[in-house]
Amino acid sequence: MFGQRGRRWARIALATVAGGALALGAVAPAAAADKTGVAKSVKGSNVTLMLNGQPKSTGALALKIDGKLVPAFCIDYHTNVAIDGKYKEGTWDESQVKNLGKVQWVLTHGYPNADAAKLLAAAGATAPAQADADKLLYFGTQTAIWNFSDGIKLGDWVDNSKLLGKKQYDVVKKVHDYLVANATDQPEPKAELSVDPASAKATVGEKAGPFTVKGPAGEITVAVDGGSAVDAEGKPVTTTTNGGQFWLVADGAGEVKVTVSAQDSVSFGRVFLFTGERAAQKLILGGSTGATVTAKAEAAFAAAPSESPSPSAPAESPSPSAPAESPSPSAPVDSPAPSTSPASSGGDLPLTGSPIAASIAAGVALLAAGAVAVLLFRRRKLRFTA
Repeated sequence: MFGQRGRRWARIALATVAGGALALGAVAPAAAADKTGVAKSVKGSNVTLMLNGQPKSTGALALKIDGKLVPAFCIDYHTNVAIDGKYKEGTWDESQVKNLGKVQWVLTHGYPNADAAKLLAAAGATAPAQADADKLLYFGTQTAIWNFSDGIKLGDWVDNSKLLGKKQYDVVKKVHDYLVANATDQPEPKAELSVDPASAKATVGEKAGPFTVKGPAGEITVAVDGGSAVDAEGKPVTTTTNGGQFWLVADGAGEVKVTVSAQDSVSFGRVFLFTGERAAQKLILGGSTGATVTAKAEAAFAAAPSESPSPSAPAESPSPSAPAESPSPSAPVDSPAPSTSPASSGGDLPLTGSPIAASIAAGVALLAAGAVAVLLFRRRKLRFTA
């Protein structure tokens, strides 16, 4: 166990660690707070439309964010909106509203983000001369959103004194039909901006990437230093959108840096949820607001490898037939004939001649010498015994 001194030092150490943790917590960056807004109705905007077979009166909405009125749309048809109520920025998952990917397409290609003249032309509609075209485009967009969020169907115009005038109603219906027929899923916009990956490597002449951008909806600027950004086909890229991709290329070895920026961090497609205790209509932002956000990435390019020299070049790789380096296999000096016997004139016949005859003669001479030696020995023996 610790003595008194040991326990005292333990208390000091614990206090030091705790103090350090508090200090670290104090300097840690705070997460960006979600935006809040107040729901507002747009005066003089009410119209009556045939919704699910019944004439229904509806009006345009906006969210007042940082003192600015931003167009908003209902994504919760069967619930009343909390006018002058406080709403807080949320996520698609938190809203639990279906088909928001297609709603995002409608917002991108509908009011107020699409060019009004181009939207009318795409829908095959012509706004009456005295009509409020923006209001007609708004409800064409709102009814298309309801089609996906709540399954609400916009009916054709009927002779009913309560409904919007026929010519104006036809504009709403044509814009609605165009947006519903062409909608495809788009990604959820983010309040922050990011590029993935933050860095990449490549060889000069190749493309580094792809880099994927995630952030607010709308146009995202791509600015490059030391090279250029291209798409999958190699065409220049100067702008992209949420979920878009680009590659980096360079003319020489070194670093290429890219900065992407979005003008408004709180963009159309962000959902806003009522902060009160009672249930209230869920809203989705139609326009964009907020601060400019940026993100950076880079790519390192290595020099392309030099071309390999030709193998037949004498200075680098001598020819294998050069006498100095690799003599011919048939040269007498380095590769003698495999047989020392004279060449046979008979081709395939066995070799014959003087070497064999000489061997036979030597054998006969040895036999003769042996016979003489035996005779001499016998004569000497007989002479001693006579």
